Amino acid sequence: MNEKVLVTGGTGYIAKYIIADLLDEGFSVRTTMRSLKKKNNVIDGLAELNHFDTDKLEFVEADLTKDDGWSEAMQDINLVMHVASPLPLTMPKDENELIRPAK
Repeated sequence: MNEKVLVTGGTGYIAKYIIADLLDEGFSVRTTMRSLKKKNNVIDGLAELNHFDTDKLEFVEADLTKDDGWSEAMQDINLVMHVASPLPLTMPKDENELIRPAK
């Protein structure tokens, strides 16, 4: 299988399970995160699921609130699983501050 899937929000709880399932099914996976410093958190999370083969896993820095990194993230992608969502420390007064970046 040569299909490559982009999973947004790779450091998230749901994304961890999606990434593991995709890798188990033979897909190549690229995942986004706001900071590549959290790359090892994803690898450790996959290890918790007894998934140690990350040869087909790539990481790209991209933030939902910025345009930077998204062109690179989408390059050569066949499928997208968009599970990233902004999580502010306090609830914004305008709900669109959460909705716009998630879209």
